[in-house]
Amino acid sequence: MKENILIVEDEFIVANDLRLILKKAGHSVCGIASSVQEAKTLIEQHQSTWVLLDIFLKDGSKGTELASYLTERRIGFVYTSANTNQRVLEAVKSTQPYGFLHKPFRERDLLMMLDIAFERHRQNIEFEHLRAEMLKKHICDIIGADLTKEEKLLQIPGTFQMHIPFDYLKLNLLKYNELGVHEVSFMREDVEQYLTYRNGELAESMNLLKKDLQVFKPKLPDLKKGVMYNGMEFRKQMFDEPWERISCTHFDFKSKMSFPLMLENGVPAALTFYSKKVIGYSALHMNLLRESEDVIKKLIEQATQKVTIQLGDNRSTISDKIYSPGHVGGIVGTSPELVKVLDSISLVSQSEISVLITGESGTGKEQVAQAIHRLSPRKNKPLVTVNCAALPHDLIESELFGHVKGAYTGAIEKRMGKFELANGGTLFLDEIGEMPLDAQVKLLRVLQEKEIDHLGGKQSVKIDVRVIAATNRQLEKEVAEGRFRLDLYYRLNVYPIDMPPLRNRKQDIPLLAAHFLNVFAKDTGRKISGFSQVALDQLKTYDWPGNIRELGHLIQRTMIMTTGGQINNVVLPEMKKESKIVQNETELKTLEQMEKAHILGVLRRCNGKICGLGGAAEILDLPPSTLNSKIKKLGIKREYNM
Repeated sequence: MKENILIVEDEFIVANDLRLILKKAGHSVCGIASSVQEAKTLIEQHQSTWVLLDIFLKDGSKGTELASYLTERRIGFVYTSANTNQRVLEAVKSTQPYGFLHKPFRERDLLMMLDIAFERHRQNIEFEHLRAEMLKKHICDIIGADLTKEEKLLQIPGTFQMHIPFDYLKLNLLKYNELGVHEVSFMREDVEQYLTYRNGELAESMNLLKKDLQVFKPKLPDLKKGVMYNGMEFRKQMFDEPWERISCTHFDFKSKMSFPLMLENGVPAALTFYSKKVIGYSALHMNLLRESEDVIKKLIEQATQKVTIQLGDNRSTISDKIYSPGHVGGIVGTSPELVKVLDSISLVSQSEISVLITGESGTGKEQVAQAIHRLSPRKNKPLVTVNCAALPHDLIESELFGHVKGAYTGAIEKRMGKFELANGGTLFLDEIGEMPLDAQVKLLRVLQEKEIDHLGGKQSVKIDVRVIAATNRQLEKEVAEGRFRLDLYYRLNVYPIDMPPLRNRKQDIPLLAAHFLNVFAKDTGRKISGFSQVALDQLKTYDWPGNIRELGHLIQRTMIMTTGGQINNVVLPEMKKESKIVQNETELKTLEQMEKAHILGVLRRCNGKICGLGGAAEILDLPPSTLNSKIKKLGIKREYNM
């Protein structure tokens, strides 16, 4: 089925060329818009299914302003722009498009990018449907479970967490024949643990005085429509409501989403989610709630009719009787940063979409890939790991896709490649950012066609493999500098998971240290009971540039050197100090000298290329004319100005 495409482009010649290319390829073009407002009008008139979107429009509007409108309506969109510097790419990334095409582009590049975008959009729609079905199933399991009303109420936060991540969830009900708002809320404390509050108990936990509680009395959310606020928009909104201002500032919330409900018994209610992430919520989350609205209302009615919550130590834990979201075996830690990763693993493992895991070396990217595979429907099939950085460039094609006998000198027998070995299961491409460009082209084709060609072979072989990739590089920067294909980046980056460095989750160090101690104790037969508080405090003072891998090696070395039954002291590596300014004034450089050295370095890296994709002007974020002027002024030799 061909798409009904709207072109948003203020240059008529460019727009008309796009229209001709798309029509030639069999697509329907429903119109051309030169502004965001005109685009909305045409979308409503012609029921567009896709949008080709320029970023900078002549009326001052930006294509990125249309993104949330399109996402809410499940309309796919691809950006086309002549500007691909790092700042633009970051702004584009935040809107989650299905592709980005740099002007000028060839006809085949446009059509290839659209094919990738259409496939990604299809996967995302399927993923949304899967999420909605999973959420409804988990809610229905609770509705039908043999649990008390109080137990069902305490299941609510864990059930929503995997699908709509939050740090604080509030349920408001306006009860008949009573004054004020009935409120139950849940503050996330651990992977599967929440603090539970009712009515004014959250304010009391903040040590607010009674006079403060009167001034900052919570308001009932708007029950007419759902609302979302992220980042600065949230900050502006919360300052209009005193209670929200003081509570959100206290807990450092940065975004919220409120969803209204009218229960069957006529009681209006609202679920409000708060997150510490700047961009916590999107139209996709709101759509998920709308699709699950009927079962959500049934659960709330069951769980809140004449409920009396026994707070006890004010702590509620997910029951083992019901599906337990967020639990991922094999990954150690309970910090908020890691909890977000665990939520993502639980959710994405049930789908077939591609996953890109990012993070510094040693943060546990391979463990995440293993966890996704173990929890997936492919768990009984192989998980094959490929370290792209370790593959010899001249053997990459043979290693990945296999070869026939006699394909090259030394190929004395037929050999299966990694894709065939992983057939039916999962292929983990570690350090994908190290893969050379020519191999990236071949990988892209395999991902598109779902078939491989043996090196030296004459017939294609169909494969069924889920691909998970990982990198410690910033692929957006690699794309901007021409070292990684943009089309492959979008093909792999359907669902991103970012692993936090250990220095940002130091509260997990005691758990990780105990984990490594147990592992190495089993391997060596040593009996060491644990760590003293002094030793744990020492571990927390270090920033761990090698992350979890470095911690594991240190624990292993420390065990070997420990003679007693407890580790009381650890010898930390010397912290790498930042290079200091040389005190000898004769070695100090002027700003002009430093600028010249920097430009020379970039020119060498670009082989003298100034303009275009991956050129020095783009990397330096300067207009080519400005860069040429600086080259002339600084006396940079012509050999770098090609």
